[in-house]
Amino acid sequence: MQKTITSILALGVAGTLISGCSGGGNNVTSVPQKKPASYVQIERLARPAIKEVFEPFNDHKVSNAAEPYNDPTIKADIIATEDYVRPPNATLKTDYGATLAGILYPDEYQVDLSQAGSAGYLGSESGGIYGGKFGGRDLTDDVVGVSLSALFGNALTLIGVTDDGEENNCLKTENLTQRASQTQTATFPYFSAPH
Repeated sequence: MQKTITSILALGVAGTLISGCSGGGNNVTSVPQKKPASYVQIERLARPAIKEVFEPFNDHKVSNAAEPYNDPTIKADIIATEDYVRPPNATLKTDYGATLAGILYPDEYQVDLSQAGSAGYLGSESGGIYGGKFGGRDLTDDVVGVSLSALFGNALTLIGVTDDGEENNCLKTENLTQRASQTQTATFPYFSAPH
């Protein structure tokens, strides 16, 4: 008896659903379409040390909302800071600030898709002196160390772009080593477990 009642109910529900879909009237309820997602960029940090070293904090509001190729602050900030630390030298015909800004602007990862191999922070810009020539950023890259070398060390000399002889050995590295707990793993998300 229970099976019969269940079967009759199932047939009744199926019949109602089928009759609701048959021709004649428009029984279809329209489903509202979702609007395309819109995103608000709250921080732009492709090259974190670059922005944090060069850009005054008040300029962060402007650069965070700007496209990397249309940033009215960071390129000028790189030049102004480097020109203060490493003034242009007319005798040597060097302008470290303008040269460095030409490499670091726009604030985005540069990659060279013609290069095989692993990623390497500033690898494309530096010809691979910091790892692979592909560019981008590997999880194990010492981004701050590489950035400081470019800002205050001899990175531009090593890649043959300019040599102003004004390296600052105290500032060209953060003098930190990576802890074993920060090493990359072979599986996603490629970080060690939290501790």
